[in-house]
Amino acid sequence: MGSARGEATSSGWVTRVTRPFLFGLLIALGSSATSAADSAGLIDSATLEARYASPPSKFLMVDGVRLHVRDEGRGPALMLLNGHLGSLQMWDPWIPELTRHFRVIRLDYPPYGLSGPDPSGVYSTERAVQLVGKLADQLGLKRFHIGGTSNGAMVALFFAIEHPDRVDRLVVSTLPAGRPPVRQPSAAMRAAAQQLREQAPYQRREFWQAFLDDITANDSVVTPELVTRYHDLNNREGAKAWVDAYIQTQYRVWDTLDVPQYYGRLTRPILLQWGADGVVLPEAIGGQVAALLKGAPVTLRQYRGAGHLPMIEQPTASVRDAIEFLKAR
Repeated sequence: MGSARGEATSSGWVTRVTRPFLFGLLIALGSSATSAADSAGLIDSATLEARYASPPSKFLMVDGVRLHVRDEGRGPALMLLNGHLGSLQMWDPWIPELTRHFRVIRLDYPPYGLSGPDPSGVYSTERAVQLVGKLADQLGLKRFHIGGTSNGAMVALFFAIEHPDRVDRLVVSTLPAGRPPVRQPSAAMRAAAQQLREQAPYQRREFWQAFLDDITANDSVVTPELVTRYHDLNNREGAKAWVDAYIQTQYRVWDTLDVPQYYGRLTRPILLQWGADGVVLPEAIGGQVAALLKGAPVTLRQYRGAGHLPMIEQPTASVRDAIEFLKAR
């Protein structure tokens, strides 16, 4: 991806150097306290695997990384990538319908979920792109669809830009193209941030409740089960340091990537799904990101009643659109 590097020259949101609240909170509040904190509340990998790696989960060694993978369904292959702080389970609402039409391969890419740690010590979009390619090789996938959400959407996009011969179509949601706009956090998030300062690296349920309430627009999806999953997987022993490393590399991407030039290199058809009522990447940004993908056929779908997680918040409409798009010719 070296040809895309260099100082960005455009103005506006996609190159603005600001500190987004969610990323900034997690690294600025956590890292300073981590060395002084004990491991109270953290969960070991074996316990988490017993809890969250039920069938059809399996673990594959890919380039030295133990990847958590689920491979289901029959038909054309579709690889799906989770978003920031999420896991492959975030696609669960789509799976019953998707697997009627596609072979669906989901993975937790490091630093998220049950995968990792990466012995290379590198946690970045570029490293995730490498792992996607090597996993596809190992599974015998020469050409496939790819999708992702949030940071996972970036991995999918970067993979398609770097390997257009291997990608058929892309389905992505809330695709970033820079640091999210600065905004005022909720009172609950501010209170949770104070607790995080005091207890890092452990992050209490109250933090994850506030986090999910903040990024979603459909309150009904923030169930106790969803909060518990985010709490458990992100309180895995070692996970906080891996996520902090990923965030730092992502800052460097946004500060050095010529976004219009690089995003303009995509040539494969892409469905861009967006939560129209989100606050992390508001509705207008969906159109801005679509315009950056000027070298590709772009379909933009906005979903009312959804924020940053449309596959969870509006699963019926979003999976219907995804299937229709992926089957189109």
